[in-house]
Amino acid sequence: MVVESEEVRHESSEEYDSEEYEDDDEVLDTEHIDVELEEDDFKTQGKERCKDAFLNFSSDYEDNEADEDNDLVDEDEEGFGSEEEIDDTAGANDLDLGDAVGAGFPIHDPSVKWNKMKPLLGERYESPHQLQQCLTNYAIKSGYNIKFAKCDTVRLTAKCGSKMKSQPCPFRVHASWMTQERSFQIKTLVDEHKCVRNFNISNLLSPRWLARHFLKELIMKPNLKCKEMQSIIRTKFHCGVSWSKAYRTRCRAMTIIDGKLTEHYARVWDYCHELLRSNPGSTVQVGVTVNPDETTYFHRMYLCFKAIKEGWKIGCRRVIGLDGSFLKGTCKGELLTAIGRDANNQVYPIAWAVVDIENKANWKWFLELLTEDLNLLDGGGFTVISDQHKGLLEATKEVLPNVEHRQCARHIYANFRKTYSGVEFKNMFWAASLSTVESEFLRKMDDIKEVNPNAYEHLIARDPHTWCRAFFRTDVACEAVENGIAECFNAIILDARKKPLLAMFEEIRLYMMDRFYHMLQKAEKWESVVCPAAIKKMNKFGEDLRNWNVNPSGPSIFEARNGLEGYVVNLQSRVCSCRLWDISGIPCVHAQCAILFTGQDPVHFISEWFHVDRFKAIYANNILPVNGRNLWPRTSYIKPLPPLARRMPGRPTLKRKRHATESQDKYSQNKMKVTGKGRTVQCKNCLQRGHNKASCKNPKVTPEPKPKKKMGRPRLDPDISHWTRGGVRGGVRGSRGGARGSRGGRGGNRGGAVGNTGDVVANRGGGVAEVGGVAEVEDDTIPEKYLVHLWKAMQDLKQSRYSTEEIKKSLSLTDSHMKQLNDYNDTIEQVLPMSMEEEYPPQTETQDGDEENIPETQPESEEEEEGINDTHELPVHLRIVKKRRPSERIVKTKLKKMGCVGTSSNSPLELD
Repeated sequence: MVVESEEVRHESSEEYDSEEYEDDDEVLDTEHIDVELEEDDFKTQGKERCKDAFLNFSSDYEDNEADEDNDLVDEDEEGFGSEEEIDDTAGANDLDLGDAVGAGFPIHDPSVKWNKMKPLLGERYESPHQLQQCLTNYAIKSGYNIKFAKCDTVRLTAKCGSKMKSQPCPFRVHASWMTQERSFQIKTLVDEHKCVRNFNISNLLSPRWLARHFLKELIMKPNLKCKEMQSIIRTKFHCGVSWSKAYRTRCRAMTIIDGKLTEHYARVWDYCHELLRSNPGSTVQVGVTVNPDETTYFHRMYLCFKAIKEGWKIGCRRVIGLDGSFLKGTCKGELLTAIGRDANNQVYPIAWAVVDIENKANWKWFLELLTEDLNLLDGGGFTVISDQHKGLLEATKEVLPNVEHRQCARHIYANFRKTYSGVEFKNMFWAASLSTVESEFLRKMDDIKEVNPNAYEHLIARDPHTWCRAFFRTDVACEAVENGIAECFNAIILDARKKPLLAMFEEIRLYMMDRFYHMLQKAEKWESVVCPAAIKKMNKFGEDLRNWNVNPSGPSIFEARNGLEGYVVNLQSRVCSCRLWDISGIPCVHAQCAILFTGQDPVHFISEWFHVDRFKAIYANNILPVNGRNLWPRTSYIKPLPPLARRMPGRPTLKRKRHATESQDKYSQNKMKVTGKGRTVQCKNCLQRGHNKASCKNPKVTPEPKPKKKMGRPRLDPDISHWTRGGVRGGVRGSRGGARGSRGGRGGNRGGAVGNTGDVVANRGGGVAEVGGVAEVEDDTIPEKYLVHLWKAMQDLKQSRYSTEEIKKSLSLTDSHMKQLNDYNDTIEQVLPMSMEEEYPPQTETQDGDEENIPETQPESEEEEEGINDTHELPVHLRIVKKRRPSERIVKTKLKKMGCVGTSSNSPLELD
């Protein structure tokens, strides 16, 4: 059973005990740092291991990397185990130094560079481990492999690691403890190799040994990849290692840099007291959980520096963004942040806290501390922007009941998109969210309601007062509908969230110190009275400035108009009826037009919240420096243990999962790739959704045949009668007639004539559509006013060699319609004149103007002959004007059928 959390709060005014621990930890000398992560090694060395990323001592080597590379190059020139060295040691191989007095023998110097170390006969060492490290360095430098036959706390024996049995290598080292003093001495040394120097030393390049050589690189470049480490090892040590070994090396080195997890949490109290000592007035609170067995675990920690909260009170707008993000390190948890907006509309972190989980209790605890630091009282006059986390919403209502709580519109749309997706819904949602007037918002919502009433109800249930500009306050100079500025800060500290507790807090603190300094330096270069971000936003508001006209009504009252749109601008009160100027504090396009009409600069009408003076006042006081952990005061509180690990299902992820609505990274290769993600497959066997044909167990279902689509284009207006389709389809037939003429005619001229006739039908058909759109036809009888036009179209199609069925389909006619048209045709034949005379020239001009003779041929078929007669036997008021002059053969044939002899200039037909 867990006892209620014991909260201990430390203010700067409180006196705290700075007595040192009884078991003082020694400061580790990083110049002689030795990478050992096993508990035995830590106990043997008796030194405190790693430091924080910002408090640690880098493993500075006295020589630079260039000298080290030169040493490796010189090895090939100078050689190893030269004749002189072999002669010096050959005579001492048989010496027994077990009982020798150590006064005359050298002592090993661990400060010597690793590639300068060399074992000497009789040399004394601190421990077997120290000799083992010396021999490993010597073997890696020389390129010969060795193996430790015996290596324990009493003795050490090393031999050559070559596997050549035909010619054994004589290299051998044996060492043991001296009897008269506490020193580990080399008793036997044969420094001679007869094997091949092939740099096959991968077994000596352990992660423990390599970690020491990558401390400097990882401190300078924390994001060093394992592939890059493999390349460095291959170049530096002439031997390759696996990716897994490089990964283990990186983990061990980062553990040394950042410190062990237990050490971080053990010194939480010391760190908090150091922050209060160096930055008086800051607020630091640590919460621990005490179990029944008196075991103390870390629970949560809150931090807010005095310089930051005072800067927010002086110049930041009264808008706070709240958000939580996951910790990516070994110990999981949540980082709660409160983010403000400075005068240049940039990120201004106010306070941050680490908790075990994001819930109502932790958010309430965080908001209570934040309210006390910023004097928010009940929240009146302040604005909070957050996501839709239920615990946060409920905690805000309890702690800040009168605050304006905005919800991030991007999160609202993310949930809305799960059910109502598509570009149309997306555009309509953001148009409604960015509406600055309530009437405009209602119109946008009505558009959504017309498309889908359920989508309308979904958005109304989310309280539009929290995500639409039309309902925002007008005294905070912030029109933001998203909480992106808090998300931006979480992305900035992404690398810090991968580190242990104190290392993360220190990186955030150093980031804020550096940011305060550089923001103040940047402000000194600004020449304008207003910050650049506000001017940039004002220019964006006035992109269509040229389209607005200004009508003055008084010295400071104007009306800006653009067509039927009009807005009232009052320069003295600095308001516009569109409310964008009131909400954002930056003149809108209507206000800019009015200001320019008076000859003034719109920059002078930007709110004082965006002035450079406020920006400088915000960053005037910086966070004061903090001592390193070696100078932290010692406290008498019980050292808390790390919180118990909460293993979540699945593989842990480091990158934030982007929502489908978010834009992909600009360097992403698949940002324009169209995928089938999110689609529901349909089975071709049973026609049901959710599975495919391969896994279907249902009986086969024969799909219903799809209805045949009607020929031609769809109706322009579905409310118009079916006579409209006749005109449209006539146009289609006209084009097809032209195609038929171009490909099917036996003669080029004749095919072209048929195509042109089809074009005439298209034009006439369009006329029918235009007339047909006036009124709808209720019965199946052709009205009198449409009868003539349809009859003309039918005659033209007959001349184009269309069959009766094709004419019916083309004009959308029924059998009763055809009967009515045939009756009308019989009526017309009775009133035709009995004689037709007209002069016909012997030649016909083509479209190009060239004359050519047309041979006299007989009609190809009775259908053609009948079509010719029907086309030309028309009354005067139904004459069809042809685009091309008919041939002499057609005219003579027509006259013979009509019983006419000769020609006359008074013919009732116009033939041009």
